[in-house]
Amino acid sequence: MLQLISKYIPEVREPIKRLSFNDRLKWTVVVLVLYFILGNIPIYGLSAQSVDYFQNLRAIIAGNFGSIVTLGIGPIVTSGIILQLLVGSDFLSIDMNTPQGKKRYEMIEKVLVIAVTIFESFIYVFMGGLPPEIATFSWRMLIVFQLCLGTFILILLDQISSKWGFVSGISLFIAAGVSATVVTSIFNPLANPDNPIVPSGKLWAAIHYIAQGDPSAAFSIMLPVLFTLLVFLAVVYTQSIKVEIPLAFARVRGAVTRWPLNLFYTSNIPVIFTAALIANLELFSRFMAGRGIGLFGQFDQTGSPVGGLIMYFIPPRDLVYFLIFNPLGFLKGILLGGAYRDLLLRAIGYTIAMVFGSVMFARFWVYTSNMDSGSVAKNIQQSGMGIPGFRRDPRILKKVLDRYIPYLTDLGAIAIGLLAAFADFTNSVARGTGILLAVMILFRMYEDIVGKYMMDMNPTLRRFVSEK
Repeated sequence: MLQLISKYIPEVREPIKRLSFNDRLKWTVVVLVLYFILGNIPIYGLSAQSVDYFQNLRAIIAGNFGSIVTLGIGPIVTSGIILQLLVGSDFLSIDMNTPQGKKRYEMIEKVLVIAVTIFESFIYVFMGGLPPEIATFSWRMLIVFQLCLGTFILILLDQISSKWGFVSGISLFIAAGVSATVVTSIFNPLANPDNPIVPSGKLWAAIHYIAQGDPSAAFSIMLPVLFTLLVFLAVVYTQSIKVEIPLAFARVRGAVTRWPLNLFYTSNIPVIFTAALIANLELFSRFMAGRGIGLFGQFDQTGSPVGGLIMYFIPPRDLVYFLIFNPLGFLKGILLGGAYRDLLLRAIGYTIAMVFGSVMFARFWVYTSNMDSGSVAKNIQQSGMGIPGFRRDPRILKKVLDRYIPYLTDLGAIAIGLLAAFADFTNSVARGTGILLAVMILFRMYEDIVGKYMMDMNPTLRRFVSEK
């Protein structure tokens, strides 16, 4: 049944020959331009009373609210979460080490993405997040159709970017959305709608307050920018931490290389999946609240959560501000109870959720993407290499890699979970997790380009990149 359905779902084929740097750059730019165009196509018939349920997660979802790509990459990541849980828990038996297993996995994923897209569109529209101007069933279905169409185009763009560009579309859309938000938040020269005499961009607003003789206001305005820079530097530093395993070529005596294992072994995947899972939990709590069940979440008229279990999955973005500007008051408030203690409990709950989710998805990802010790050992042997001093046997290689990969998987997931939680507590521009993901994506894309396409570049560009 799934095979029959998947046949009717269009799919972008992989290139039949190796693409050069210029070809991949062209397709990456095309996908990026189309993504921004889609983000500026408004939903026809949408009421002005619409509510962005996922405003705090907008940088990660990578969808422009009110446009036909409002759902962003949410359905793609959600389907990935479901499959990770099903395969990782052995509820769905798929051998990812065989071509047949990989093909079956991809087939199920294709069908599941479409199903999740339709489901989330219905939930968003019929729960009142995207109400139509005319409250009839046909108008609601029109909005559902536009959401499904926009997300389906985004799925095809994701495939184009993954197969013909430099990185997956998910990574590209996140990095593009966060970068655009950072640039506009800091450098936008237009007037602030809430205060027309002050520019919207934080840099120009700070200059305005300094000219007015109010340096404290300028410092307060620029603090999110400073925290953004702090998160950027922390991510770049931790990205460089790695373990290198020496390898020797069996047929070329004296030829030695190294196999790098990064601290963030599973890259940014655990954080993306964890953030998407939290978004779906929030959607579920809104659904239950609409049915009169407030245990999971309670929301005010603007759609902001004000109670329920979901509060402990939403980061208190002003936590670091209180610690900097009023540490004694914060400590006193914790001891006496009240709002500050709730703030601390929310921070602890969110940190635990990010760390636990990152570890869980990191372990699942290692298994389903053939990054476990056994698969890596097989790849090393097939490439004609081995570890000096050890027999060229995949079982021996696996034992050596078992000393590193399982621990790096958990340690890297814990580190990125803690870093993401801290970043979200700083109220940095474009949300801390968004900055973390964007920096990791761009850093990894830079390493990929330098490692695979250096010789295809223009000599001037190659000289510029090699000096970085």
